Amino acid sequence: MSAEIPPPPFGEGWKNWGERLNAFLVRTRAKLQALSPDDSAAQDGVLLWDRETQQVVVSHDGEWQGLGHNDYGAFYTTTTFTAAAANTAYPITWTNSAAESHVIRDTTNTNRIYFDHAATFQIDFSCELYSTNSSAKSVYIFPRINGVDISYSTIKHSITANGESKVVSRSGIFTVAAGDYLEAVYAVTDTALTIQGSAATAFSPAAASATLMVTEVKV
Repeated sequence: MSAEIPPPPFGEGWKNWGERLNAFLVRTRAKLQALSPDDSAAQDGVLLWDRETQQVVVSHDGEWQGLGHNDYGAFYTTTTFTAAAANTAYPITWTNSAAESHVIRDTTNTNRIYFDHAATFQIDFSCELYSTNSSAKSVYIFPRINGVDISYSTIKHSITANGESKVVSRSGIFTVAAGDYLEAVYAVTDTALTIQGSAATAFSPAAASATLMVTEVKV
């Protein structure tokens, strides 16, 4: 569809043209024109709609820069995770989605969270640990992007007392491409250390065993 342009100043008098111009302004005041290959970013502060990346872009320093897609996701799991073997990595599966906007839980492979758009995201993870013996033991939790471990990203936490419960959390900034997927992975030095939620009480709701919040911060 071609871009709309104001009506040229011709017709049966200025009143007629003014009415047509007013109708044009009313019709287009809330619309952004679509970015085309001929549009120049030489002048700062021009806003256009980029159909290819599906976002608003602004001209700045000779380039069209995205203002963001407002992508986000909130996920949690009610599963109790007990490792089959010590010192072995296992993915955390996400049983529920609290909110999704272009950050999507794979309903077939539920340990994977997919990104529709390339962007930079803040990712907030938390989980509740529980010990079923009195030996010293540690958990290691870290993210993977497309099956590849992210360097220097591991959470390590130790716990000892039988029946002890601890919540651990970590936030990080990750840049991904469209179609990438994220996994949260854990390993324990003793299978008596589990990831599990807490039951509801008379005065509080149940707690998820793990939560994952994803928020776009930059395109």
